[in-house]
Amino acid sequence: MSVFRPLALVLAIVLAACSTPSPSESGTETDAQLREITLLLGFRPDVQFAPFYVAQQEGYYAAAGLEVTIEHKQAPDVQRLVADGGAEFGVADATDVMIARTSGIPIRYASTLYQSFPVAIIGAAGDAPTEPAELEGRTIGTPGRFGSSWHALLGLLESAGLTEDDITVREYPQFNQVEGLVNGDVDLITGFRNNEPLQLHAQGFDVGVLTVDDFAPLPGPGVIVGDDLLESDPDVVGAFVEATAAAQAAVIDDPDLGFAAAQEAVPAVAEDPEVARAVLDATIELWRGDGFDNGQVDRELWDTGYATMKRLGFIDGSVPVDDMIADLSGG
Repeated sequence: MSVFRPLALVLAIVLAACSTPSPSESGTETDAQLREITLLLGFRPDVQFAPFYVAQQEGYYAAAGLEVTIEHKQAPDVQRLVADGGAEFGVADATDVMIARTSGIPIRYASTLYQSFPVAIIGAAGDAPTEPAELEGRTIGTPGRFGSSWHALLGLLESAGLTEDDITVREYPQFNQVEGLVNGDVDLITGFRNNEPLQLHAQGFDVGVLTVDDFAPLPGPGVIVGDDLLESDPDVVGAFVEATAAAQAAVIDDPDLGFAAAQEAVPAVAEDPEVARAVLDATIELWRGDGFDNGQVDRELWDTGYATMKRLGFIDGSVPVDDMIADLSGG
């Protein structure tokens, strides 16, 4: 299933962005012509959101006829507000979209941000497993029994014929499982390849990583939209995802552009710019995957991930994949 209009429209947005001022720079008459929308990102500003900052600051959204306000919320609030129309767009894990949609929450996955699944199992170099079967008997730290980290961990266990009963789980609700690993409280932790390993490396801790993609493939985080907006104004949805994809492609091509936008939007970047830049570079590799596809949804990967989530009991199969993904083909 194709979810995007012709690539020519994406290119048109890129070209227009080069000559169109951002909403903050344009005059009152131009401002009045822009469609105001709200975008909900993760619970705190972060360098990983650089494409959205670039799209906002460099005029990609303005060229698409949009004035975008960015807000930061917890994941459950992102889904609820997008579903209820309190915000037009958000960013969410694909696995959470599967669960939400099965539960009757009217949101859909509109475009892909991460071509590679970001979650990994992380441990000390030489001690981290190289195969899921090596998870048996280990003590693993994770924020909790929810979200993409938990889904990935169970998916890895299942791929080796294991279950939660074959490991010891220690929960870190404050997302400080890195401290547990450094202190020796756990053998391994769940984390994001573009985050926790870099934190550990900055502390002089050599790490090993077991990725999810090779053993239990799951679709990565992406842009979500509510059913009401998708049905009432699909052109706005298409314009937003195409502008975002164009900005993301620009950051992949020129990481300095993305880092500069993040520095402007995220004051915390100044606290440790070297680590922040390393996070951005690692994140770009996850966006890129085997080749950046301008946000296109990988239906085969969705089918595989859907089957995994069903076997694990997170979804019951009552809602088909087609009802979880926004069709922006215009057909």
